[in-house]
Amino acid sequence: MTASLSASAQTSSKSYWLLSKDGHMWCGYTDTTVFKSEANTLKPTESSRVTYSFGKLTELTYQVEPESGDWIVIDKYTPSANEVLLRRANLLTQEDLQVIQSTVIRDGNVEPLHVVSVTTLDGQKTEASNIDFPKVPVKTSLTGIPFMAIVAEMQRRPTAKVCKKLE
Repeated sequence: MTASLSASAQTSSKSYWLLSKDGHMWCGYTDTTVFKSEANTLKPTESSRVTYSFGKLTELTYQVEPESGDWIVIDKYTPSANEVLLRRANLLTQEDLQVIQSTVIRDGNVEPLHVVSVTTLDGQKTEASNIDFPKVPVKTSLTGIPFMAIVAEMQRRPTAKVCKKLE
């Protein structure tokens, strides 16, 4: 009985991995190994993982890193019935800081980001003031993100990889 439950749980959840080097050409993958291999080769400036459970969007993780490598922003969006919870990790390499922020998005409106924790990059608690956060806009409509068109295509026509120029 346990084996059949875990097998059905695996099929009820599906993830898609996406990457872009220039913000216009995006590639989507269904195999995490292929995605990681291409990400190591391409060194994308943007990447994402989109997860569906029972056909419903349950999590979208979006990562941005400039070519300079000065910072990384990782946004984790978790939709619920009436809102989307956003948990943002700001990894600031020059300041040796990781700042976790959170907010809620309701009806396309974003509440102010609140600092949840501040640590050094190796996890030691610290405090920081006057932080100049990277300017990464909050996604107010998860279905309106351009790369979601690739995910929709991969759902309709199962394939291991799809690349498209998006505007």
